[in-house]
Amino acid sequence: MTGERRGRVILLNGASSSGKTSIGRALLPLLAEPWFFVPMDAIGEMRSTVHTRVLDDGEIEAMLVRTRVGYHRLVAGLASAGNDVIMDYPLSESWRVADLVATLDGFDVTLVEVRCSAEELERRERARGDRPVGLARSQAAIYALGAWDIAVDTTNTTPAECARIIVRELDRLTEPNAFARLREQQAREQ
Repeated sequence: MTGERRGRVILLNGASSSGKTSIGRALLPLLAEPWFFVPMDAIGEMRSTVHTRVLDDGEIEAMLVRTRVGYHRLVAGLASAGNDVIMDYPLSESWRVADLVATLDGFDVTLVEVRCSAEELERRERARGDRPVGLARSQAAIYALGAWDIAVDTTNTTPAECARIIVRELDRLTEPNAFARLREQQAREQ
């Protein structure tokens, strides 16, 4: 397997209910090469939900951190074998950004910011019923990176149209990309 290419990564970063999953699904038939769509929610769904004991808050937090760190390495593993991967993942904590930047060092990562108005996010949360209303508003840190390669807004744009915008913009990207700029920023801060 030596000499094989490294896979590319498209990271859809946005608040809960912003449309990341719908955009990820809409991207698959538009991309020329085969891509894996690996949303974080799918990883969480693989975990057992019935336990013989109740976990305390500290144990839950540790489990969630392990899950997220594992997700980062899962994506890196797929990409290191030459697979192209679409991530659906909110960068809502600074440690996630730092770990992903380090874990995906050397990979071509396109960071897509998925935006949506606060009012529409709350409408979607109420309609979904599987997220607490106000969760998306509480995730303001997601948009604090100040770095992205492509931005789409799902307030009035369909996931299919957002996917078309992303595919069109992929060919227009310039270097350094958002992940390279984040890596440089982290190096300056250390």
